[in-house]
Amino acid sequence: MKKTIAILGMVAGIAMSGAAPSFALDSSFDALSKSGTHKFYVWCTGKADSEQSAQGANAKEAQAALASKVGDTCWPVWQGLEN
Repeated sequence: MKKTIAILGMVAGIAMSGAAPSFALDSSFDALSKSGTHKFYVWCTGKADSEQSAQGANAKEAQAALASKVGDTCWPVWQGLEN
């Protein structure tokens, strides 16, 4: 009985931790060409990876602006347009 309750509690905790964050990302193909704040996962060699955002007329411009900011050993990978 105690195992069953513990398992149900863990499942409920996992389900609740998966709740949507306060913002949503639009990762559709159309969002690549939209102006706004674009979210990126920045992969780095020799230092910690991070998540960062950048403004741009589209995802490519925002990525270029962020790439010049983070340096030669990091590359931003587009995650979506912040809503």
